[in-house]
This record gives sequence, structure tokens and C-alpha cells, in this order.
Amino acid sequence: MSNSSLIAIFIALGMLVWLLSGDITNEVVIADDAVSTETEASESDGDRDAVQVVRALRSEASDRKIYLAVRGQTRANRTVDVKSEISGVVKQLPGGKGRFVKTGDLLCEIAIDTRRSDLSQALADLKSAQLEYDGMRDLNKRGLQSEVNLAKAKASLEQSRFRAKHAELALQKTRILAPFDGVVEAQPVEVGDFMSPGASCVTLMEISPMLVVGRLAERDIGKVALGDTVKAQLITGEAYDAEISFIGRAPDQVTRTYLIEATIANPAESIRTGLTTNMQVPTGTEVAHLISPASLVLDDEGLVGVRIVDAENRVRFKTVDIVSEGAEGVWITGLPDTVDVITVGQEEVFEGQVVKVDYAPLTSLVSK
Repeated sequence: MSNSSLIAIFIALGMLVWLLSGDITNEVVIADDAVSTETEASESDGDRDAVQVVRALRSEASDRKIYLAVRGQTRANRTVDVKSEISGVVKQLPGGKGRFVKTGDLLCEIAIDTRRSDLSQALADLKSAQLEYDGMRDLNKRGLQSEVNLAKAKASLEQSRFRAKHAELALQKTRILAPFDGVVEAQPVEVGDFMSPGASCVTLMEISPMLVVGRLAERDIGKVALGDTVKAQLITGEAYDAEISFIGRAPDQVTRTYLIEATIANPAESIRTGLTTNMQVPTGTEVAHLISPASLVLDDEGLVGVRIVDAENRVRFKTVDIVSEGAEGVWITGLPDTVDVITVGQEEVFEGQVVKVDYAPLTSLVSK
């Protein structure tokens, strides 16, 4: 066989091999594609069959007191200018400024001068008038004295009694006593000053109990009642429970607000007057849920709410209103009385999705 024939045969065999290799490759690729498609379909079916697991808390709504924040201040229960009823020179001032005094303690003493002798004279005149009247009455019974003279003797006796009582009170009033327990806030006189009737000896404040005063708007004044408990937080940090003891009947003509007063027990007399106070005034009750702040989510429109699980284990979004928050959690309204709130996984589920629920312990939140 010639060389040219051999070359032609080899070329023909090469072309045949090349054609056959193309068909085999296509069959392999098609087979691989079929296997890949089947695998993906199988994985998709598996994803559809998988159920998302979330953790939820069954929340029960409870009655919660509604408090209105009111800015107020402390005030003495009463403040009195203790005044003199007589004139005279101040002899001593044992009730010094800043001193705590009890009922009946001496605050100021005025010089007695002639008041003791005036009392002795008045008592002597009274004794004489009594003897004269007794004699007149005895004679009248025996018909030896007229009714007119007896009446004059009785009038003289009454005048003597009045003068004796007046002299006795004048002597007593040289000692000005504390009308109640309190602290001496001011002392406008000094030893040696001359006091006239009506002049102030000291200013006495009763600070046990103490008052917290504030003002409520017209729309809120009807929501409070005498005896309600107010939470009072002083600017100095102390917190107290106070009881509403007064609710004003007439509004301030400028602000149209009503005065309220709450009484704080102050046995240690440590609370000062004029301290700024934040008052939490109860104005009613509402039904609300206590949840963790971490359970709150936003929907596509930016509304605040929570994701819950319905009776069919489907995820639902519920908008809520936050009424208050504190260390114990967040109080919200807008939910049914009993609801399953998703606490873990709420960001990974969507509306209408069927989920498997793992309930959180009921002790995770404590209602107050």
C-alpha cells in the first residue's frame, strides 16, 4: 500500500474518533445536568418540608395601675407665726432658730414686771367681793336686804372674777409656748427687744408629717381620689409613698390647674421643705402585658409590634402601644388577654409562616 493511502486512512480514522468523542461528551454533560437537577429538586423539597423552630412565651394580661407624672415640691404641713398677746420686754428665747421643739416647750419669755402683783391684788379683791356677796345673800334670805343691793353685790363679784382671770392670763402669757411639734424656722426678735401685742416671737413649722404638693390639669383632676397612694421621688434621691390628703375645688385662674396635696410620714424629720419632687399620681387601671424589650420588632412600615403564634402555629404580626417601661420589662397594650409572644427567632420568621414552638419558662418575666 502506498504512503498516500496510509495517510488518507489515518486521517479518516482521526476524524471518526473526533466525531465519536463529541457525542460521548454531550451524553456525559446531559447526564450530569440531570443528576444536578434531581439533587436540587430534592434539596428544595427538603427545605419546604423543614419547619422553623422559635421560642415563645405565653403571656397573660393583667391589671396595671396608670400613673400620671406630676412635678411638685415638698411643703411643711403647717407654718405658724407664734405671736405675743401682751406687751413687754423679751427676757429669754429658749426656742432658738433651727431648734426642734415639742408641744408646750417654751419659745419666748416676756418680763413679768407688775403682773404677779396685779394678780395678787385681783385675787384679794375677788375674795372681798365674794364675802360681801355671801353676806348680802344671807341678809336677803332673812328679809333684811333688798334685791337691788344683792344684785349690785353679785355684779361686783363678777367684775372681780373677770379682773382676777385677766391678771392670771396676763401672767401666763409672759411665757409663749409651742402650739405643736415642729422646728423653729425664724426668730425675728432678740433678748431685750420690746414686743407689742401681735408681734411675732418665732416662725414654727410642722414638718412631721410633710406635704408634697403639685397641680393636675382639668382633664385629670376627676381621676384622683382622697386616700390614693402617690409615689414621690425627691430630687435628693429618696423615695416615699404619700397619701392624697387634699384635692382643690377651685382652679388656678392662670394655669387652670388644680392643687393636690399628699402627706408623707416624716418621723425622723429629715425631709426639708421646698425640695423638687417627681410625683407618680394614680389615675386608674388598664389591662396590659409585661414583656421583654427584646421581643419588640418593626414591620415593613416601621410600626412597633410583636410577632405571635396563633392557634394554627402560624406567625402573626401585632402592632402594640408601649404604655411604660422599667427594670422589670415593657408594659404594652393591643394584644388579646392571652397570647403566645415569640421571644427568640422573631427576626427570622415571616407573616403566615408555620413554625414549631418551644415555650419559654413562665418565670422568665415577673409581673408587678
